[in-house]
Order: sequence, then structure tokens, then C-alpha cells
Amino acid sequence: MAVTGKAAAEAPLVTLTFAFTDIAGSTALWEHEAERMRPALQRHDQLLAAAIAGHRGKVFKTMGDAFCATFEQPADAVAAACEIQRRLQAETWPTSAPLRVRIALHTGPAHASGGDYFGTTLNRCARLLGVARGGQTLLSAATAGVLETALPEGVSLLDHGLHRLRDLPRPIHVFQLQHPELTGGLVDAGGELAGASKVTGQSLARFNPSELFDIPTLPAVVMQAMEVLQDPMSDAESVQGVISRDPAISAKILRVANSAFFGFARRVGTIAEAVGVLGFVNVQGMILGLGAFDSIRTDRLKLGGLWRHSVTTAAAARLLAERLGRRPDEAFTAGILHDIGKLIFAVQAGSDYQRVIDLERVAGASSLEAERTLLEFTHPEVGEMVAQRWNLPPRYVAAIAHHHAPAAAGDETTFCALIGLANQAAHAFAEAPAPLAPAREAERLAHLELLGLDLADWLECLGQLTRAHSEIDAFVSAVQ
Repeated sequence: MAVTGKAAAEAPLVTLTFAFTDIAGSTALWEHEAERMRPALQRHDQLLAAAIAGHRGKVFKTMGDAFCATFEQPADAVAAACEIQRRLQAETWPTSAPLRVRIALHTGPAHASGGDYFGTTLNRCARLLGVARGGQTLLSAATAGVLETALPEGVSLLDHGLHRLRDLPRPIHVFQLQHPELTGGLVDAGGELAGASKVTGQSLARFNPSELFDIPTLPAVVMQAMEVLQDPMSDAESVQGVISRDPAISAKILRVANSAFFGFARRVGTIAEAVGVLGFVNVQGMILGLGAFDSIRTDRLKLGGLWRHSVTTAAAARLLAERLGRRPDEAFTAGILHDIGKLIFAVQAGSDYQRVIDLERVAGASSLEAERTLLEFTHPEVGEMVAQRWNLPPRYVAAIAHHHAPAAAGDETTFCALIGLANQAAHAFAEAPAPLAPAREAERLAHLELLGLDLADWLECLGQLTRAHSEIDAFVSAVQ
């Protein structure tokens, strides 16, 4: 559904799990068995409507034999899909062949308007449905990632790996619902997905996306703090009550709050005071960054260097946001998080990722060029999967996924361009006086154009970073 102008600007953004269904091969059945298809379709509609409603779902659109539904909880969507497939399989159909329904589940933000929804989340769900076979229920990583401990009884997920789907700029990590009562022959679990291009290749490091689900989750205190920080009814004392349960994170937040980076005139003595002077979003960014880095501690990558780059990017993003009239605290948080995909590479790719770093340095290649040369995936692709698994806010997921290519970010294009330009500023600051590599220079110019900025704005940002050098050092020291 295309919505433009005032309607698009005013349409509320909601995060839901979308379920799309249709009957595989229905055109041929209607052509050859129209009389039998009429009662079969009526029974199909009854079964699907009952299963969706029975698991707290809402049908918002039907088109022919296709259903489009929403669920507030991903686990409810999975339970409904499983019930649909089991009931369809157990049914005796009047047609010569049983009806086989394919289902796609994808979780993400969408704009609600007039009882319908629109946005990139629906596009991804539709493309996922397009590669499913009759009898298959496919899930995106955005849905599968939040279901580790919430799968209905008997349900498991088969990892199909990464697949490039038509018209989508990035691969989607695809999972398939399995249940003992579903006949294996119906789902052809061992075969390729119909119409999808599986990401393969002879890379040096065989990065396995399924292993993302072995990556440590964010610490419990971080997840609890995120819930409190995003609750509009919370206050600074509520946040302190959660964060104080982790002395290490509490100490680091207080050290950062009292560092020269924020430059407060008086000493901040408690977490509640830190929240009061820093603001909820800045504290959220620090907690997320600390949680991400602390949960993936490894000697395989020099995390001190990555921390410094992330903090410098956050500082540049804050400066640019102020210049553009955007929210500096959100830009700061996205800057801290933008390269979490590199953390995953440090764990998954081991010494091979050091070869990526070496290729960047010796050949002057961008990180994306080096990763595509030596690995199967890039850090924005991997970072997006991890961010979805950690259930980060959609704006930060977009910045992680699209800070190198903001034009693909849809409604978040400007925000992602801001983070992308801040990323290039951090590289230029660290590598001065050497000029940016050609690939980075091209990226910088593209970001400036998207943001409506010019050379003077760029030089002013670099100048401010230079003047803030000691403050950035203070921030990095505070979190080590």
C-alpha cells in the first residue's frame, strides 16, 4: 500500500509480527477443479481465521486465497502458523490434491494507516512468502531471534542460512518451522528455497550465520534497563534501581558521566544523577554499548581500537545532529552501536578477520571491500542480524545495517546518512593527515549530498573532533 504526503507523515509507526499466507498452486486448481475449489476455499478460510484469532492475531487484509495478519507477540504468530499447517494437513479436501499453504513470518516496524500497513517490513515478508513452498512456514531472523525460549511445544526451527531475495538490498537469514506432526515430505526441508539465491562462495572464513544464535545475549541487567529506559512512565530512580544491580556497568557509567567527554561542572555521584544530567537516551546508548562489548570479550580483535572508533563516531554523530537539527542523543547511541557486526566477526572469523584488517591497511580498501573479498558477508549484514536478535530499537537497527548505504534505508535514509558521515569523520580523524581512501571518499561525498551539507560542514566537524581529542580519550579510558 503506497501512502504519501501528509498521510505518510502522520501514520503511526508500530512494531508487529506479520504473517502472510497463500495457497500454492491455487491457479491450476481453479482452472481444473473450480467446483471443488469453492468449498475447499471456504474451509481454508475458516481454518485460517480461527487459528489466527485463537492466537490473538488480527487479519487486516485478504486477497483471493491470501491472508495478511498481525501479531503483537512473535510466539503467537508461530503458534498460529503451526496450528494452520497441522489442521490443513489433517483435513480431508474435496480437491484431487490437498491444499498446501505457504506462510511467511517477519517482525519489524510498519506504518499503520486506515486499517492497513505499509513499509519495508511488509516488503520483506512478501518476498519471504515468495520463496516458500506449499506446506512451508518460513521465518526471518527478526522473528526467529526473539523465540529462543518462547517456541511452542514441539516446534523447532531449521536454519536455511542466508538467502538473497528479489529486489532486497541485503540477504535475509531464513528459518523454517518444523513440528513432529508435519510430514517431512511436505516441506522438502533439505532442498533449496524456491526462487531464492543462497549466499555461497569460497571465502577464506566460512562464516556460519546459524552460529549467531550461539553468540551471548546481552546481559540481563542491560535488557531490563532497556525496558525501563524506554518506558515513558519511568524516572531516574527506576533506572538506578535496575542498573545498580550490576556494579561493573554502574561504575563505568559513573566514570563516563564524570569524564571530560560530557564536561559537567559538578561531580555525578549516583546513577539517578547520571540519568538526570545525561538523559535517558544517552544512558541507553552507553548501556547498550557496554553490554555489547562486555558480552563479546575476545582477544581476537583489538577491542580498544574498535571502542575508540565507536566513541569517535558517536561524538561526530552528536556534532552533526546538532548542526542538522536532529536529536543528538539518538545519533550518539547509533554511533556507539554502528559497528557491532565487527564484534561478531572477531568471534566467528578469528584470525581470518585480521586478514581483513590487514587488507584494509595495505591495499587501502574499505572494510566492505575487504570483507566481500575475504569473507562471505559484510559487517552491516551481520550487525543487522545481531541487532534484530537483541531486539534493538528499529532506528538503531537501520543505522547498523545501512550506515554505508543509507539510500537503502527507506524512512531512515537521513538518519543513516548522518551516522555514515560520522563514521567517515571518525576514520578521517584517526588517519589524519593522510586523505581518505578512494572508496571512503566516495562514500563521504554521497553522505554529504544526502544530508545537504558541504565541505565547510565537513571541515568544521573534523575541527570539532580535533578539539575534543582529550575528551574522547577520557571516554574510552572510562569504559576500559
